[in-house]
Amino acid sequence: MAKILTATTAILYGNQQYGPGDALPTADPGYVAAWLEAGSAEWKDDAEEPTPKKQAPKARPAAAPAGATGIAQPATGAEEDLVGKVPAPKARGVVKERAKRAPKSKA
Repeated sequence: MAKILTATTAILYGNQQYGPGDALPTADPGYVAAWLEAGSAEWKDDAEEPTPKKQAPKARPAAAPAGATGIAQPATGAEEDLVGKVPAPKARGVVKERAKRAPKSKA
């Protein structure tokens, strides 16, 4: 049976982020020893079931959205002035524009 080195905490190695339960590279024995000594990684059999990741709780607003509703009259009384928050982009008719440059490569 093969053993796999898995992360128990978040580890940044080789410009890549490994989360808990992810398999770690074993090419550098110095790092492997340091991870094991610190408790950041452990050896597991490949037949073992991986521990399920806990889902983060979803946030809910505790209060109503900020901003007053209605219309305010300016001091001059000439025209009406809106008060409150800006409407959602979809309600304003905002069209998403294409990026002006090419996306970055992962290399």
